[in-house]
Amino acid sequence: MRNNFLKEYFNFSKRERNGILVLIFILISIFTFKIILNKSNEDKRVDFSEFESEIDQFISYQTPDFSKERFYFDPNTASAEELLNLGLSPKSVNGIIEYREKDWKFYKPEDLLRVRDLNEEEYEYVKDYIAIPKKSYKSNYKYQYPENSNNWENSQTFYFDPNTATKEELESLGFSSRQSDNIIKYREKGGVFTNPEDISKIYGLDDDFIDRIKPWIAIDTTIISTNAIKVFDNSEISMEINAATEAELQQLNGIGPSYSRRIVEYRDKLGGFINIDQLMEVYGFTDELFESVKNSFTINLDNVEKLNINKAKFAEIISHPYFDKEITLNIINYKKFAGEIHTVDELLKQKAMSEDNYNKILPYITCE
Repeated sequence: MRNNFLKEYFNFSKRERNGILVLIFILISIFTFKIILNKSNEDKRVDFSEFESEIDQFISYQTPDFSKERFYFDPNTASAEELLNLGLSPKSVNGIIEYREKDWKFYKPEDLLRVRDLNEEEYEYVKDYIAIPKKSYKSNYKYQYPENSNNWENSQTFYFDPNTATKEELESLGFSSRQSDNIIKYREKGGVFTNPEDISKIYGLDDDFIDRIKPWIAIDTTIISTNAIKVFDNSEISMEINAATEAELQQLNGIGPSYSRRIVEYRDKLGGFINIDQLMEVYGFTDELFESVKNSFTINLDNVEKLNINKAKFAEIISHPYFDKEITLNIINYKKFAGEIHTVDELLKQKAMSEDNYNKILPYITCE
């Protein structure tokens, strides 16, 4: 009885048997197609070792090595090898060599900041090891300090405050007319002398004159406090931060040539500021300075330049401050696999970056 039941249960008609065969064929076809598709995807994988090597080279070209032992050097004569051994990045070393090839000279440590490719961190790292021989360079160079620029022999000596001294008083002390003007301009730009050493910030003063004049500097601390209020009063100034030039930025009290240059350079790397808070990402920007200038800026997002991630090469991508090596490689990998990125949110879906990085980068990328 049981055998008859089983036989009857598994007994199929010819039509049913044909249907089962067709179903088996479909399943085998689907399985085979999946194997072929996976194999095809594996074949699409690209060897990124070459890209990774180029990215490593690109990063190392711009990255200093602060682990190296420092030594005293003269930036006017040091060889490229010596500069590299100091820990300076290859990019900065090339900048120094090019600077010298233009017949320009370094007369004091701060002059190294005139090299556009050298960043502030590198300067801070080596500045105490810069040894430039005094009066060892002739005056036949394009950039030089004025010779015999002061009149010490015919000067008077008396205590003075560089924050309040008049031009007549400064010239009586031995400052040249040009140096006196530079001190007054420094004050008008919002500069404040907080200690005698600050006099060395003035363009054109030689070390001997500075050493002679410093003992006569007497700074009134109450004046510093009063000037400090004036320095950070920018309430009447307004400018669009993504269009402002270095000269326009220097109209703001507290922002001099160094800060204005850093702001413009960082803005160019970003593609533009989308939020005033990004000023705090500029090297050396202090909370006090930020508070003093933040209300003087407006932002026009139309001036923000976006990076087309479908067209951009790896060097363009990794040059952006918000793209690191890992994100750059992930984007390149996905572009090679997908052929083209249709929407920027694909980068998040494909886990090319974290959600935090995506939100930070989103205003600066496009795929069109």
